[in-house]
Amino acid sequence: MSVYRLLALRYLLQRWDRAVLIVASIALGVATLVSARILNQCIAAAVEGTTTPGGTAELYVANGEAGVSRAVADDLRAAKVPGLKSVQPLVFERVTLPELDGRVAILVGAEVSSQLLTSDNALKVKVEKLEIGRTITWQLIPVFAAVADGDFTKAGQLWDRIPDKLVLVSRPIYDDWMARTGGNKPFVVRYASRNVECLPIGIVDFDKDSPLAPLGKNFIGMSVGQAIQVVRPTLPLAAVGGGPGEVAAETLHPPKVNRIDLFLEPGADRDRVVAAAGEVVGRRAEVRTPDTQRRSTQEILTGFQVGVLMCSIGALVIGLFLVYNAMSVTVAERRADIGILRSLGATRFQIIALFSAVAAVLGLIGAVLGVPFGMLLAEVTLSQFRSELESMFLNPEVNPRHVSWATAGVAVLVGTVTAVFAALVPAIQAANDDPAHVVRRSAGGAKGLWKLAHRVVCAGMVVAGVAVVLLRFELPSRIGSVGGLTLVLVGLLLASPILVTVMVALVRPFVRATFPFTLRLAFDNLSRAPGRTGVVIGALGAGVALMFQTAGVGRSNEEPVVAWIAQVVQADHFVFSGNMTSANSSNSPMAPAVARDLKALPGVQDVMTIRYSRPEFNGTIVYLVALDVTTYAQMTGARAPELAPNLKGFPELADEHPDHVGVNKILVSDNFLARHKAKVGDTISVPGPHGPVEFQIVAAARDYSWSRGTIFMDRARYAKLFGDDLIDICHVFVKADQGAPADAGLKQYTDDKGLFLTDRDSLRKFVSELIGRVYLLAYMQQLLVGVVAALGVVTALLISVLQRKREIGLLLAVGATPGQVLRSVLAEAFLMGVFGTALGILIGLPMEWYVLKVMFVDESGFNLDMLIPWKATLGIAVIAVTLATLAGLVPAWRAIQTRIPDALQYE
Repeated sequence: MSVYRLLALRYLLQRWDRAVLIVASIALGVATLVSARILNQCIAAAVEGTTTPGGTAELYVANGEAGVSRAVADDLRAAKVPGLKSVQPLVFERVTLPELDGRVAILVGAEVSSQLLTSDNALKVKVEKLEIGRTITWQLIPVFAAVADGDFTKAGQLWDRIPDKLVLVSRPIYDDWMARTGGNKPFVVRYASRNVECLPIGIVDFDKDSPLAPLGKNFIGMSVGQAIQVVRPTLPLAAVGGGPGEVAAETLHPPKVNRIDLFLEPGADRDRVVAAAGEVVGRRAEVRTPDTQRRSTQEILTGFQVGVLMCSIGALVIGLFLVYNAMSVTVAERRADIGILRSLGATRFQIIALFSAVAAVLGLIGAVLGVPFGMLLAEVTLSQFRSELESMFLNPEVNPRHVSWATAGVAVLVGTVTAVFAALVPAIQAANDDPAHVVRRSAGGAKGLWKLAHRVVCAGMVVAGVAVVLLRFELPSRIGSVGGLTLVLVGLLLASPILVTVMVALVRPFVRATFPFTLRLAFDNLSRAPGRTGVVIGALGAGVALMFQTAGVGRSNEEPVVAWIAQVVQADHFVFSGNMTSANSSNSPMAPAVARDLKALPGVQDVMTIRYSRPEFNGTIVYLVALDVTTYAQMTGARAPELAPNLKGFPELADEHPDHVGVNKILVSDNFLARHKAKVGDTISVPGPHGPVEFQIVAAARDYSWSRGTIFMDRARYAKLFGDDLIDICHVFVKADQGAPADAGLKQYTDDKGLFLTDRDSLRKFVSELIGRVYLLAYMQQLLVGVVAALGVVTALLISVLQRKREIGLLLAVGATPGQVLRSVLAEAFLMGVFGTALGILIGLPMEWYVLKVMFVDESGFNLDMLIPWKATLGIAVIAVTLATLAGLVPAWRAIQTRIPDALQYE
């Protein structure tokens, strides 16, 4: 151990700067891995909370966004399915609290008596009862009596009959309400632009392991019946073509819930319960396990998660090569020590263990430091589009989760193993050297066997990657496209010394004929050690290639999408609830009366309404857009004549069209046909509230709304089929000669109703900025790859200075000035940046083509034109070369500190 301490610990202390660079490389790689894991968990939790909030049941009866008829729950109870302990219908919707500055909350309608009021409830919540009025207390007496008797069905029925909307609220909401109103004002809940006065009767506290804990800050609980009345209230008869009076919503469409939870008896056979419950449910919905319930959503997330994870793996791989580079030179510097040890009887295993132990210590330190930095990186990254995520998902609290011990342990293990793996090849080379030769001053080069093995591995990885891509349809989803690309990139990075040798040979005549002395000296030094500089240039090239590919894909996405929006969105103004992100979702609906009010305003020519939905189809979630097709075709056709060919199919979708009798006609996006292998004329089935609904595809159009395909249909037909007459956005067309008066009237109306108003230019700008923020996530991940590569430049140049110590001494002895030596080292850094940038662009071009023409087509059906990001390329090149040059400052300063006697003395 004393020899190990002498050769390892003291050496690390003497070469602390190199050790710091190795630690930093591993730390940054681990940080990107941790941040990717946190981001993926955060978004997955938000999406899961939207599709399956509060899930503790063993089985679910679900039907996507179409909902499930509440009668299904009654039928399941009446059937007394063997093994089925409890049937619990559930409503969950996003609401706002206008008295609390429009705070977003989650309305959960459950059978309050059995799921919230009992001490051992499955949701793991505790309710603190509040003092309430005598009338309400009297109404609740039979409810609590039924709970005490264990008759939860009766208790739920009694609660539903109470005319007042009684709510249980989470403590943060209650404290906020009391601080603002003192409890002297009604507790108002807004849904679909309707205000409903409620009375808080209890405060809910959540256990840490409660399935509703993610909603704990913004929870509002109601009975199922009362929640349905908030979401689907009684309607005036006049609204449905009748006389005075009111009609219950269920007379038009049976009441529905979002989901029905099924709890099983202990030891029950789940498969048998699924089969028996499925017979009762029939075609009205589907009995699913929790994993099946999440599967379609997870299918969409996987592409995003894989992209984020690839960036982090890229940083780790580059860190691996940089550690390998540093350890290789460490071995070269210590060849004399190794030779002496081998001569004194040290075994090959001991030599390998020596360098592996050093790498393990440095890797462990870097990995431990990388975990908290990754947490910070995730928070900074998420802050760039937090508001968009909070608007897209049901749960308004989208925050990074703390790293679990398991995740932190895996990250530390990966970082440590990466460092050890990077040190193995140099260690094995050192252990196999002949002790009689290693004491020579020459560092030597790689043996023929190692060179051959290197070329075989590089070629094998590239060929294997291409083969995996070609066979991607025979492999599991995304394994072929993503795995093949990863293999090719790693193979090219491994081959970077070979590529650098070729590039140097091509430009050597030009350099020798035109460059000044300092640049020629730097170039000669660069070309003498392609193994040392090639890995670093490859790392720089990988960072540039990733950024170039991201910039190219971003431009190829942004320009056609913005141009498409400019064509198809011709309205002057847009009115919606919530914000611009939630405007194209079903999270913040409005009552249909809003459209009628807007159309009646002075100066308004017409109003086109849209309702969005996300039904499940073919194992994934598609986008359903229900719009006033006649209004859209007329108004858009008048303002954009060039779109007339694309609008031909819309009038045929109208509910009043003669050909629509008995046939539900839809228009789909081009990528829907490509993604789902469908064609015009096919009939498809989409889940509806009472069972599958059949649709006939009559036409297709270009659309970029959704990566899994979009369905367009008439909103009137949608309301009949799905029992949903709410709207999400109003496109307002203003008369040409009354722009200013109409704008003022719209502003006044939306302010009074608490709605959001924007114009066409603002919408287009928002979409463009949103695309930019989405790609900013990739840039932030890739920036760390660039920083890791810059550390590699520092490492490589420090090694160069150490290896050239005698040469630098000779240069200074024969009259070279410190300034010339400084410029020579900086010139080498500059050339490494130039070669890395050129290599990155050469790799980035086919990468961009592959992502657009292979991955995008397979993933979404979009076939986008490949656009070269010229401006971004110039910026990336300047940043890369500047970063590499600046990274040479420290090694250059070390070079000019060389003392001539020390450099020339015989070692």
